[in-house]
Amino acid sequence: MTPHESATALLEPAALPAGDITRYSEIFDTCADTTLEGTPYMTPVAFARAIAPASAEHAPGGPSLYASFFGVADSEARGVLSKAEFVRFQAMLRQNGAAALLPFRVIAHDHADSVDAHALAALAKADDAATNYLKDRPQASYAEFAQLMDSTHADRIRHAFSGADPQGSGCMPATSLHAVVSEFASLDPSGLISQRLPLLARSEGGAAVGYPLFLALVSLLSDPAKIRRATEEVVQAQGLKSATHPDAVELSQAAFAAATSLLSPLEVDVLFTLAVGHDSAPVATLAGINAVLDACHKSLSPTAAPGLHDVPVIKPARSVLREAAFQAYNFAIGAVAGGIGAAVVYPIDLVKTRMQNQRSAVVGEMLYKNSIDCFRKVVRNEGILGLYRGLGPQLVGVAPEKAIKLTVNDFMRSRLTSKDTGKIAFISEVIAGGTAGACQVIFTNPLEIVKIRLQIQGEILKEAVGATAPIVRRSALTIVKELGLLGLYKGASACLLRDIPFSAIYFSCYSHIKKDIFHEGERRLGMLDLLLAGALAGMPAAYLATPADVIKTRLQVVAKKGETVYTGLFDAARKIYKEEGFKAFFKGGPARVLRSSPQFGTTLMFYELIHRMVPFPGDEHGSPADRIRQQSRELSSQATLFHAEHALRILHNANYKFGSFSQQTAKPQSTSQ
Repeated sequence: MTPHESATALLEPAALPAGDITRYSEIFDTCADTTLEGTPYMTPVAFARAIAPASAEHAPGGPSLYASFFGVADSEARGVLSKAEFVRFQAMLRQNGAAALLPFRVIAHDHADSVDAHALAALAKADDAATNYLKDRPQASYAEFAQLMDSTHADRIRHAFSGADPQGSGCMPATSLHAVVSEFASLDPSGLISQRLPLLARSEGGAAVGYPLFLALVSLLSDPAKIRRATEEVVQAQGLKSATHPDAVELSQAAFAAATSLLSPLEVDVLFTLAVGHDSAPVATLAGINAVLDACHKSLSPTAAPGLHDVPVIKPARSVLREAAFQAYNFAIGAVAGGIGAAVVYPIDLVKTRMQNQRSAVVGEMLYKNSIDCFRKVVRNEGILGLYRGLGPQLVGVAPEKAIKLTVNDFMRSRLTSKDTGKIAFISEVIAGGTAGACQVIFTNPLEIVKIRLQIQGEILKEAVGATAPIVRRSALTIVKELGLLGLYKGASACLLRDIPFSAIYFSCYSHIKKDIFHEGERRLGMLDLLLAGALAGMPAAYLATPADVIKTRLQVVAKKGETVYTGLFDAARKIYKEEGFKAFFKGGPARVLRSSPQFGTTLMFYELIHRMVPFPGDEHGSPADRIRQQSRELSSQATLFHAEHALRILHNANYKFGSFSQQTAKPQSTSQ
């Protein structure tokens, strides 16, 4: 095959994988704005919206300039575009040479395999050698066109830098960097890369950027797929494909540059500066490099993105037995983490229970002035061990309680997460948390009623001093026998009323605090981050659920002589309000916050840390290789936007007359959307 025949073969788009056809069909369905005989079609305006990257919104002319390519896609010259034509156009854009192929198709007529040499000379007008070569030739092949466009692109980069360096110093002001780089690469004005560009000027020792650094930056950002391929090479060369903690994998700048030939040493230096957030960074985490790639993905998202799903995250499917083993694994980790969290805050829980059981309506019942006074008196009257009275059954019961809460929440979140986007809606997060809270009551209620009676036992023994009939201290087993099976679920309605909203609030807040405050996904969260996220989420959840907790405590405690007896949930709420006022519903609220906040902070911290330290056997999802494969799919999906943008720049450089797309005969008979 001759070079001409080889180049001509590139003009025909290759077949697309089924997944990509589905993706582009979804874009078409989202953007189609007219119908013919009930079939959806695209007008030039909708077509431009479908192929323009989000960065076009900030560029002069906006997405409408991309309508210049409509004539290339409209193979039937009808003035509207069918889904098949749109998918075929996307297949053409997926080709590696699409940035040159698209302007070639715009300039060539009737889909010819050659272009008028004078039209090509206009595009390459800055290159004297190219102009001389073309001046006496009537036609130029696609191979010649593509080669000259590559040379013209390099000339444009040089001229852009020279325009920003009128003094000829070899450096351009840092203030001009974003505007000049935006001519060659998509940049989100508020994105991570734009925010960190000034760091490159500091690495040069001042407020200017040198020409070599500028070339490295443009080369790096004008082809994000190159960053992904280079990172994949390094990960494979260093044997990190199945690392246990992918986000924490640290890559040396020197080792990175030595392991790949896709990036120059200066491009690697620029990448590490953007990934770490400060200049002269010798080491970067894989999470930091992923953040740079994610920023590239965001800037290359379609203008129509609000109506589209993200490229779905692929998670390996598990068999029924493996899924059961995975849930058992989560359950075991939840049990261990829950036991640690409960032991840490148990003294606070005991104080909270004593305060909530105190009846202000009964004369002489005010044993404690506040939570601190209660703590002091328990230590003075019952000793330090008195603060841990009832801890045994608490640890026995808290293991399945916390385990089932954490496991059910994770299970529900995985089932409610969209398979198309890999994301979960806020209402689904609330449902997942609420379901977890409801399921835990089967363990919580028996645990709570035994624990509360053991915690109150110290008060009863103190009041019985000097009584004619001594009161014997009862064990947890004795209390269980006295209550019986039905008695163990006394106050279960109040327990549900407390645990469902608590878990719905808690898990939703925890997820968003990690993501929105501690920027999970951009970096690996440390122990303190996880502890604070869990503790902060526990504050509103604990306090807002206090009224239900007060009612539950009153229902589960044995009323002493002279105290009000409650017959049910609503009866307790009515009598508490009548006898003690609205404030009584928030008795022990601060102690509950002080107990629940650190308890759940500690529990969730250990839950996530143990998952990291002891990963589920054979589950490699989230490994560096996994993350890179996902980025490859995202960049593949966005390659069309990348190529279309560069093709538009080629035409713009030649002062192409925009808006000259084909508008032929067929007119839409009805419109929709």
